[in-house]
Amino acid sequence: MIPSILYFSPLLASWKTQLDTQLSTYGKTIEWRAVQDIDQSPALSTILLAENDIAVSDWPLLASRKAIIIVDEWSLESSIKWIQRGAENCFARDDEHLTAWLISELSKFALNRFHRTEDDILQVIIDAIPAPIFFKDHLHIYRGCNTAFCQFIGHSREEVIGHSVYDIAPKHLADKYYEADCQLLAQGGTQRYEAEVLLCDGSLHEIEFNKAVFTGSKQQPLGQVGVMLDVTERNQLIRQLDKATRTDPLTGTSNRREFNLIIHDEFSKRKHSEKKLSLMTLDVDFFKKINDKFGHSGGDQALQLITNWLQSQLRSSDTLFRVGGEEFYILMRDTDIQNAFKIAEQLCKDMATHTFLINQQSVHITLSAGVIELDPIADLEDTLDMVDKALYEAKSNGRNCVCPVYL
Repeated sequence: MIPSILYFSPLLASWKTQLDTQLSTYGKTIEWRAVQDIDQSPALSTILLAENDIAVSDWPLLASRKAIIIVDEWSLESSIKWIQRGAENCFARDDEHLTAWLISELSKFALNRFHRTEDDILQVIIDAIPAPIFFKDHLHIYRGCNTAFCQFIGHSREEVIGHSVYDIAPKHLADKYYEADCQLLAQGGTQRYEAEVLLCDGSLHEIEFNKAVFTGSKQQPLGQVGVMLDVTERNQLIRQLDKATRTDPLTGTSNRREFNLIIHDEFSKRKHSEKKLSLMTLDVDFFKKINDKFGHSGGDQALQLITNWLQSQLRSSDTLFRVGGEEFYILMRDTDIQNAFKIAEQLCKDMATHTFLINQQSVHITLSAGVIELDPIADLEDTLDMVDKALYEAKSNGRNCVCPVYL
């Protein structure tokens, strides 16, 4: 005789011996398997759980197993609570009805709880739909899905139906799905969100879930139905397009739009912080002479060389932006005006002694700069206007120098 398998939790280790004796008296051979946690038992298996062995985090897994809760003192109220959480039944340790119930269930074990006939018209219809479709009951257990869903996640229908999302997805992803399911059932109606899904080939895809609650005659939520849309390529394209709008196409560095986005974020961080933030504006001196001598292609090459050189001089906390033809911003985090001024002076000095090679000819380039310490409370446009004026003052003072703004 092939033994039936029953799983049990730690606090039932000694008690199960008495139960085994009773079951064997009535011809039931049991293979007992101890588990430390409920997720160590397979979905759809019968598991006996001592009430004190169950954590709140175990509740989502109860309904995907035939979970029998064993309590020291049985009451109708506590029994119903466990059944509402997804348990199959609840018994006291000394209740002989448990033996009778187990014999009944083990006798019916060979029956397929989720038998599906080929003429199930609903299944035929949803199998014809190419998008993955699933539906769950109010305890978050899968009660149906189509062929596309099975192919998408790499599990057969038998591995899905009657199982929890924790049985077919990694826990860190299942936690997100379960939280969304709880929210949907609580609020009713429809829900749309995006989350990662682990596909059958081991890759993570970005999926848009469109779900809705279905209700009974008294409008009580019976479960939810969902459709999945793979938006990985769409989102990648959106990110690429967004990056393109924030990147200078010639030099590959960040542009003014990116600066506007970052600066507001930096201001928000520093409204309640004592860390300083400074901005350096740079302009290439006599850039028109480079264009006149080497043409616009030579000017483009010069801008690329200047950008690369500036990037090589930055600290890890600095960010470079090309905000105009030959004008640049450098955002300097954790830097006050005194240090910003020193950094700008050193940058101009080093640039003046560096030799660039344009069209096989050596070229020396200088920079003019303005620096200012940014105040998150001050108007940004006024601040930029002040540092721009400082830059023009540096130009008026003979170029290749720095003018600070002291507030």
